[in-house]
Amino acid sequence: MVAVAITLSEDKYFEKYASWLREIDVEPVRITDSEALCDFDILVLSGGGDLSVEIGAYGQPERTDFPLQFIKPERDELEISLLNKATKNKMPVLGICRGLQIINVYCGGTLWPDISEGNFNTLLHRKHSGDDGDTEHEVDLVDSNFDVASHHHLAIHILGDNLSAIGHSNDGLIEAVKHTELPWFAVQWHPERTLEGPGRSIPKEWLLQQIRNISNSKDSDSVA
Repeated sequence: MVAVAITLSEDKYFEKYASWLREIDVEPVRITDSEALCDFDILVLSGGGDLSVEIGAYGQPERTDFPLQFIKPERDELEISLLNKATKNKMPVLGICRGLQIINVYCGGTLWPDISEGNFNTLLHRKHSGDDGDTEHEVDLVDSNFDVASHHHLAIHILGDNLSAIGHSNDGLIEAVKHTELPWFAVQWHPERTLEGPGRSIPKEWLLQQIRNISNSKDSDSVA
């Protein structure tokens, strides 16, 4: 059995992600201590609040008026530590929304502190302030187009080192990235809140391939 760890801001978000992952017979476990990562094979970085200024996420050290909300510095610290260990062990990592953002910052990139500052279509990606509902929009990923559920106001500004942008929305915002050297894949949308179609299935298909790779490797090691 391949063990999957997931980071969360609060336990109340667990079931939505778990229900999505159970569609491919994966039962994730919330991880709150980076030392526990040795017990897992795959790491999922979920959505959540904004990244803190202190980790250099926005690349503007002189600025003090960032429009941020629901910041959890302890989660930044945890996920950076987890990514350090995942890098060392070449562990597969899937990033979702905030997960994509922390991966980008970890790799040396920066974020727009609000979509509007990058001249993107704000309402394409998140409903107006005070509305917690998702929006839907089209994503162009490689040679396919599909609709996704979206709810965020941060976005990639400068792409991190060794990351390749493989998906975009119609206004040019980066919607998906892959690491060029490590088995890392991240999407800006919420596949667990996308009801059907490639927007829901593509990240799961990527996870399934990683699971197959790990299972084959374990089988080979047992034979040897």
